[in-house]
Amino acid sequence: MNYNKQSIPGAILIFSCHKHKETRLKEFKLTNQDYNGWKVFVIIGNPNLINEYEINDNIITIKCEDSYIHILKKVVLSFKIILNLYDIQQGILRCGDDLIFNENKLNFFLNNINKTDYMGLIANYTNNMYPKYNNFMPDYFNSHPEDLKNPLNCIPYTLDEMRYFNVIPHCTYTGGVVVYLSLKSCNILINHMENINWNVFQSDKDYGYPYIIEDVGVGFILSINNIKPTSYNLYSDNKNDALNNNHHAIAYHTNMYK
Repeated sequence: MNYNKQSIPGAILIFSCHKHKETRLKEFKLTNQDYNGWKVFVIIGNPNLINEYEINDNIITIKCEDSYIHILKKVVLSFKIILNLYDIQQGILRCGDDLIFNENKLNFFLNNINKTDYMGLIANYTNNMYPKYNNFMPDYFNSHPEDLKNPLNCIPYTLDEMRYFNVIPHCTYTGGVVVYLSLKSCNILINHMENINWNVFQSDKDYGYPYIIEDVGVGFILSINNIKPTSYNLYSDNKNDALNNNHHAIAYHTNMYK
């Protein structure tokens, strides 16, 4: 445990993987590594690390699978590491690696907005959670079969077996590209993932496979802990929204190098 932790308002975490180190991580980056005390880190995974994590400049490599289906584990593990390194006062801004930021609006959000426990662009809203057929993850691996052979991904299933991961919770959640999570929410996510031994393939008897799609998994865990998201359009697929100071979007989602 770190007993001499620096107190900071929060952290901005950019999540990526090894296959995007020469594309997204070089083309899209924030200008600074600190925004009025909010520390900026890039997160990638490597299950072969000896230690729990390694820090090189502002890149944190964590001991975790680097695959698409393990993103929830990677995200929540990184929360645990950041909370061990720093005394976080507010929370964490979770970001994708293919964003162009409007840094003025980023600063405004960080410094001037009264934040709730869970904020972002709501991708799905429901008053009743139930299991739902969803072929997103099997379809992803059908179009990216090479991911199953990548030793950094550590996926213990064949392409044929991946087709069974097709039931997820129909729940309220925000789009995972940019999400704000309070310290309270981060701790809830950490405790839940520890309780399932960080196993994203863990099934739930009522809801299928809640942890295979990160933003759904976050929404599911927070929903069962009575936390619903506050609608705040933190990103947009329209570049003009990020440029428009009257729009909430702090970043343009480029969707490059898929």
